[in-house]
Amino acid sequence: MPRVNRTIVLSLLVISSSVFLLFQLYYYRKYVGKAGPHILSRTGHLTSSDVQWQTVKKFLALAQRFRLPMFLADTAALGLLSQDALRQRDRQVREPHCSFLCTDRPITSFAVYANLWKYDPGFLLAAEQKGFELLQLRGEDPRLASLDTLSGEEIPLHFLLRLNGHVIQVVFLYERSGNYLWHGALRLRAHADRSFAPFKMLDYGRHAGVYDRPQLVLTVLDGLDVQVPHNISRFLSEQRHARFLECRYRDAHNFLQLFPDDSSAAAVDFRRKAKSLLHVAARTLALLDIPFWLSSGTCLGWFRQCGIISYSRDVDVGIFIRDFRWDIVAAFRNAGLSLKHKFGKVRKVLSELWCFILMGCVYFMLSK
Repeated sequence: MPRVNRTIVLSLLVISSSVFLLFQLYYYRKYVGKAGPHILSRTGHLTSSDVQWQTVKKFLALAQRFRLPMFLADTAALGLLSQDALRQRDRQVREPHCSFLCTDRPITSFAVYANLWKYDPGFLLAAEQKGFELLQLRGEDPRLASLDTLSGEEIPLHFLLRLNGHVIQVVFLYERSGNYLWHGALRLRAHADRSFAPFKMLDYGRHAGVYDRPQLVLTVLDGLDVQVPHNISRFLSEQRHARFLECRYRDAHNFLQLFPDDSSAAAVDFRRKAKSLLHVAARTLALLDIPFWLSSGTCLGWFRQCGIISYSRDVDVGIFIRDFRWDIVAAFRNAGLSLKHKFGKVRKVLSELWCFILMGCVYFMLSK
């Protein structure tokens, strides 16, 4: 039997090991070594779902580390959380999967209560160290504006954090004096990078919006601890109709310079009662889940002078005919407003029903 040359064997082992190591290095650099997620799909390639889940996971870990109470506000993800969607997915998928956070959209939206946000540069630094790119969008604080003072102070409105092409949008919700939550519009400055995110696909920012404060619950989605609104359908409904128009303080200030408001005791008392009546109407219609709007002179007063027209002597609101229900009368009666007059017929109304209850009972209320 011929004697084996140990040098040749050793050389072959070294060569084969080198080839194997080079192959591993190539595989790592091509599929795993890039900054970001390190979980591969069954095909050995990173998928959009892998990227989205890993990006959300890293973001939530940062938020938890800095104790930022984020909650999921993404309309696509929340839409998947309905009971019908849950049952359908349970029937179709029988294996571990990313069902709710992986929406195949390049953006995932979260919201944070701004009063709980304490500007911590450590959070932004940690996000940068994790590979996130950050775009901060700020705007003027409307809570400090009035007819006498136009504040120029800026506050954070939106954060956009990008990692591996996926964007996390953080919407700041501010408490306003009417006991509601407000977020500002997203406006890019002249020097801003307009390719940073697909801005037209953002759920929030095309316009300012307002919301009732949602009750939040902690749940587990796709293996991650996430806070979500308790009443998801109501939150999504609010999101669709959340557009907010700020009072035009400059125009109102100019108008009142030419036509000063009536400051008599009777006018001041009327404006106080009218605002109280509007609060009653808003609260009552909200309990019935009926949207309404200011109309006629009440709307003109808000639009023109950011207030109540004292000589109008009534309060006007409207609702769509499709939202009309006869229990509106009972609801207002329980709120202390009785029906005084009824005009027209429901079946023959053209496009909308003026809220006849308030138009009649306002005289009763304001005469007390």
